[in-house]
Parts: sequence; structure tokens; C-alpha cells
Amino acid sequence: MSERPFEETDHGMQQNAEVMPGFGTGSTQNGAGREPDKDLVNLSYKCPNCTMPLKFDNEMKRFVCEYCDGSFLLEEIKDAADGKEGYNWHEYKEELDEEELVGTKSYVCKFCGAEIVTDAVTSATKCPYCGNVLLVAESLTGMLRPNKIIPFEVDRDQLITLFNKFVKKKHFVPKQFKDNPVLKEVMGVYEPFWLYESGVDGRVDYTATKVRSWSDSKYDYTETKYYEVDVSGEVHYMNVPADGSKRLDDNTMDSLEPFDYSKMIDFEPGYLSGHLAERFDVDADANLERTKLRMWNSTEAQFRGSVQGYSSVSHKSSSLRQFDRNVKYALFPIYVFAIDYQGKRYDYAVNGQTGKIVGELPFSKSMYRKWKWIRIALITAAAYVIGFFLN
Repeated sequence: MSERPFEETDHGMQQNAEVMPGFGTGSTQNGAGREPDKDLVNLSYKCPNCTMPLKFDNEMKRFVCEYCDGSFLLEEIKDAADGKEGYNWHEYKEELDEEELVGTKSYVCKFCGAEIVTDAVTSATKCPYCGNVLLVAESLTGMLRPNKIIPFEVDRDQLITLFNKFVKKKHFVPKQFKDNPVLKEVMGVYEPFWLYESGVDGRVDYTATKVRSWSDSKYDYTETKYYEVDVSGEVHYMNVPADGSKRLDDNTMDSLEPFDYSKMIDFEPGYLSGHLAERFDVDADANLERTKLRMWNSTEAQFRGSVQGYSSVSHKSSSLRQFDRNVKYALFPIYVFAIDYQGKRYDYAVNGQTGKIVGELPFSKSMYRKWKWIRIALITAAAYVIGFFLN
């Protein structure tokens, strides 16, 4: 950072800082002064002993067979995995027609337009989004291979307990809804995300002031000095997420964050066992502007945070650029389910790693009115008591 009070310049030292925890780190020069269609895949490994589908056990970290009680490490059944690489920013378009998880069949929902893909031995009859009947659509393609995956850590049988804790903390929710929630159409779905990596460097200019006040026996004095301040440096970002799905809205997906990226691993098809996986319908290019602005805003915030010791600081201009850009295609674990109450459907999404729940709850007007009248009565009584003692 450099500071210029009129003709004077003060140069500074190197400073390291973090920006958007979990997203990027960087350094600055610092001196005196951030609905169309979608495919779902249910791909299972078969038990080497009895050929029935295997399920991944989160606690054992092994694939287990519920039919013959066998358990296996991934390496023991890895011959079913496809060894192809995932995408990068510059090549994924050319690879879209090549990197498919083969051995799948496809369905289409004529009501909401969802494309749903399963493995060749699994049948799908209901759309996980709207519940309507699915029709076979042999012309659709299978799912494309991601780079990374965050496996499910929350089991399906934990959802009712998590939901009860979630709704217990909420006010004005009808007692009948709280006491008897029935979770319908529960689906474990791996949602598609694009994870962007990039460096941002450049310079941001500010105007700043230092104000000093003092007094003597006759007058009060105020001295204001004006400065031009510039900050230059670079910030590196990792795993800045953007939803690759149109089926669940961006606000819902953003609300489900954060995910723990330290537990993200290289994708292997076996981790999809027992769950569905959704193909992206928003490609990486569609999110470039959004993620670029997110990185630039965070970079400007970090630069601004390094400007210290002034009475006021105003942004003047910015000159930033991106470099070393890259993107990865990842799958994050989500549960979706619905609850019907008094003729209305309430939809919910759950972070399959942390258990965080997002969704609308019914609102009891009678409970709210009762609370309001009790509050008014308490305030009135308190005012009467205070008035009585004051008089």
C-alpha cells in the first residue's frame, strides 16, 4: 500500500491475510495507511458374493451387502469403476460427449421436465421432484463423470431426529405439525456443483483523510489532511462453489452451506450406491461472471481491510484481473423430502454432510395472535405497576 499526502509518499511492508475462509488466501502491500432438464443416477456396485447391490456404510467406511452380510473395501470391487478423468475449465466442453458413466438407462418426467438416469438394473417409477409418473426415454444420455465428491455422513434414519430439533427451535409453528411430522418422498441426491479456482491481482485506489481536533482558551480547532492511498497485491481462491442445478434454487443451495472441503475426495462411482446423483444443467461458463464478481468483491474487501489508521476511507477506482483459472465438477450430498400439512406441500433440503435443514414452515396465526395479546397484557401490567410506584 502506498499513501500520498499531497506530494509525499510512504511505502510499506508485505502482509499476508486470509479472505473468505475456505475460499482463498492472499497478500497485499501494506504501509501507513473481498430450468431445464436434469439427470439423476443411481449407480450400485454388485456384491462379489451374491451379485446383489452394495450399500456404502458411513461408519465402517466399507461397502456392505444386506443380503449375504458381506463387506468390502473399495479396492476389492474397484473393477466396476470408470478410470477417466473429470473436467477442467478449458477442456470440459470437448469432453461432454465422451465422459459418461456407461451402463445407465434414462427416464423423463413429462410434468416437470426432469431427466432421471439410473443404472441398468434399477427401475425408477416416480420423479423425486414432483412425484409424477416417469416414462422411459432411451435417447437420453447417462451421467458425466465428476472430479470430486463429498460422501454422505448423515444417514436417512437420522432425518426425523434432525427435523424435530430443527422445528423445535421455531416459533409460531402449529403444535400438530411439530408433534407429528411425516417425511414423504425422502431422497438422497448428490447435487452438482462447480468449484472454481483462480488468482486475482491488481490495484485498488482510495481517498482517505486524517482528522485532528484540539482546543485552546479561545477556539476549537479541526485539521483535516487528505491522502491518496493505493493497495496492490494478489489473492488466490480455492473451491469457490456455484450450484450446477436449476431444480433447487440458488438461495436454498447457498443456505445449505458450508460444506467441509477437507472431507472432499476423488470421485469414485461406488460412493453413489444407495443414492441418486443429479447431472448439471447449468454449465461452468454460466457461472463465470457470478464467481468472478464474488472473487473481486472479496479481494476489494481484503484490500480495504489493510487500509488502517485513517479517519475516513473512500473507494476511488479498481483495476483487477484473474489468472490461473480452473474449475472442477463435484457432487455434494443433499437429502430432499416433503411434508403435507392442511392441503399444502412443504419442501425441505438437508445438507447430507452436516445435517443443516432449509425449508419453509407453516405459520400459526392463532399462536401469533395469542402471543401478541399476552405481550400487550404484560406490557400494560408492567406500565401500571411502574406508574403505581411512581405515584
